[in-house]
Amino acid sequence: MKRFKLLLLDANVVIYLFEVGLWDKLVERCEVLLSRIVAEREAQFFEKDDGEKVYFDLQPYIADKRVAIVDTSVADIKAFRDLFDPVYLSRLDDGESESLAYLITSPEKCLICSADAIVFRVLALLDRIEQGLSLEEILGSIGL
Repeated sequence: MKRFKLLLLDANVVIYLFEVGLWDKLVERCEVLLSRIVAEREAQFFEKDDGEKVYFDLQPYIADKRVAIVDTSVADIKAFRDLFDPVYLSRLDDGESESLAYLITSPEKCLICSADAIVFRVLALLDRIEQGLSLEEILGSIGL
């Protein structure tokens, strides 16, 4: 079974994994990194079909080091955002910007998983498309 190392997840992926009950299994099989913005502001709950919000807590995963938080400096995020015109920027949320800025500044080769097409368009513009994976690819590779 392939184990992904340094896998950055977008908030929408984290939320979905909690919603379908696969978060714990993914964390067991992958070294997961989350941007601070995703962990602290964006990935907090999912909504049921009836609109009820179901909250989840990432802090236990962070506290026992099953998930690592990455911080990207404001300067690095700004430098990353300065690479793109407003059309792209308007479609990137803060967590995606922080995650992608980390991806391009990190000395370690990270993979990023998102359900947002804009993330893959940005990766293509940066000539880093091989660093983007769909959730389907990851789950299949780790036997889920």
